[in-house]
Amino acid sequence: MLVTGFEDCPLVDGSYLLDDPVFWALHVLQIGVIGLTDIEEAFGVDLVYAEELENQIFDDDHWPVFTVPLRSTGSIHIIYRNLDGDMGLDYVLTHPDLPHDLGLAAVAADFIGPGMSWPELITIANQPPAAGDRTLLDAAGRLLILLPALGDADLPDTAVPTVAAALSELTTSPDPDHIAEILLHNDKAYWRPATWEQLSNGATVCDEPRSRRYGVPWECTTDQDVTVTRALAGT
Repeated sequence: MLVTGFEDCPLVDGSYLLDDPVFWALHVLQIGVIGLTDIEEAFGVDLVYAEELENQIFDDDHWPVFTVPLRSTGSIHIIYRNLDGDMGLDYVLTHPDLPHDLGLAAVAADFIGPGMSWPELITIANQPPAAGDRTLLDAAGRLLILLPALGDADLPDTAVPTVAAALSELTTSPDPDHIAEILLHNDKAYWRPATWEQLSNGATVCDEPRSRRYGVPWECTTDQDVTVTRALAGT
C-alpha cells in the first residue's frame, strides 16, 4: 500500500483487529475523553489484555492501516502512525481528482481537524460496501473507525443513539448510551465542534481553524475543496 507521506513506513493491514471488541474500545479511546484505567468499567474488558493489545497496535515496527472505500472511487485510509516521538492517528483521503493524498485529520500532538461533518460520517457509514471491500462491511464498523475525525456542533438527536448502537454491536460496553454521550459531547476533545456550511461552489467547509477544510484556504484549493466534498458525499 502506497499512501503519500507514508511510502517508507511499515504499514500493515489492520483488518485482523476488526473482530476484537477490545480493539474498538481502544480505538474510540483515541478521542481522548476516557482514560485507559477506565476501560474495564466503560467497556467491560480485561485491563491486562487491553494493555497487551494496545502494545501490539502501537508497535513501532507495525503500523495498522484500515481502508474505507468510498462510492466516489476514492478511499479513506486510517493509519496508526506509530512513530517514536510523533505518534498519532491519521485520516488520509485518496481520490483520482486530487494531485496527492490529502490528510483529512490527525489525532496527534499537533491536531488537524475535524475532517468531516456528521452528515458526511453517516453517509459513508451507511453506504453499500464497495467492490472488493472485505474488511469494513457493516455500518457500525465504518462509523466507529471514522468517529475520531468527526467535529460537528450541530449534531442531531439521533447522533447519540446511532453511536450507541454501533458501540453495542462492536464492543462489550455495559452502558453504550453513556459512552456515546461522552464521545460526542465532551469539552476535552482535541478540536472544538465545528459549524459546517456549503459554499456557492458546492464545497462544504467549517469554521475550525485547525481543519484543512477551514473556510479560509489553507492546504486545499477551491477545486480541491469541492473534490473532497463530493468524495465524502459519494457523488
